[in-house]
Amino acid sequence: MIGMTKSDRRGLEDRLILVVAILTLLSVVTPISQADGGVVMCQRNSAPFAITLFVNEMPLRPGPADLSVLVEPTNEHSAILDAQVFIELEHQAGTIIRAEATRSQARNKLLYCSVINLTKSGKWKMSLHVTRGESKAEVFSDLLVAAPQPVLVSYWKLFALPPITIILFLINQWLRRRQFN
Repeated sequence: MIGMTKSDRRGLEDRLILVVAILTLLSVVTPISQADGGVVMCQRNSAPFAITLFVNEMPLRPGPADLSVLVEPTNEHSAILDAQVFIELEHQAGTIIRAEATRSQARNKLLYCSVINLTKSGKWKMSLHVTRGESKAEVFSDLLVAAPQPVLVSYWKLFALPPITIILFLINQWLRRRQFN
């Protein structure tokens, strides 16, 4: 800042404030990007398949959960598109949920998807059953479903938007006043 005039410094400060405001706004309104249908929950080889389970959010919480499955041959990295995938979840209290994952339900047509309503938090035992022709495989894993979030935490972005808008408006007015002084 050595050798800069007062108006040059003011212009630099204005640009810096604008960049900070834009970055703050983008960080609030931009969702976290997720690849392929979510977060990788587990990945197992069960001959003759390599099976990867994706979930829509981590940690899982009670309510609808998007479970997506990628099925590949164990020795290749190409999706198998003609398999049947069944998901079975058993809660530690005895509740059992069974569902078929299909490609028609998936946005990414390389995956088999099922939206399952998780009724309770706690530990669930999951088994994936994959069948293709005469080939069959099973994968077992534990799913931990966290307690539901409080309503305010779930919708914090909606509550944050009005104050951010007001703050940006105030910054705009402050910069305009400085420009005319």
